[in-house]
Amino acid sequence: MDQQLPLANIITLGVRDFGREREFYRGLGWPHAFDSNEFTVFELRGALLALFGIDQLGTDARAAPEAGHGGIRSAVIITVDRPEDVDALVRRAREAGATVTKEPTGAEFFEGRDAYFADPEGNYWEVAWSASENAVTAAARRAAGIATDVQPG
Repeated sequence: MDQQLPLANIITLGVRDFGREREFYRGLGWPHAFDSNEFTVFELRGALLALFGIDQLGTDARAAPEAGHGGIRSAVIITVDRPEDVDALVRRAREAGATVTKEPTGAEFFEGRDAYFADPEGNYWEVAWSASENAVTAAARRAAGIATDVQPG
């Protein structure tokens, strides 16, 4: 293995109701990169989202599936280009069946706008916009191969 940074841009969610979860993400309008009866992959800008049955994921990883005690344990951040895009994506997620846990608003922990939603099985997503000067936004854009005028800090 060479010394380059690893390419980590596929997020796999182990899901209990594969069909319902697949329909939820289809409802968001994200294009399919691959689809079968047990595994599906959606294209995101700079990453892929894979859905895999929780039991199959456990078998593949040689690990017991998490029992699920409710609440948030993690969130995937979707970075959008404009503040109004936060509202538009949250509206689309709600229409697809999401539970919105934080309506679009001014962000509390950074300068920008954000919101949170959970898919039907409680996988959380944050939709966030911040100015291109934000170091995390700049790094996310670089990682996705999107030009930015901000250099790493």
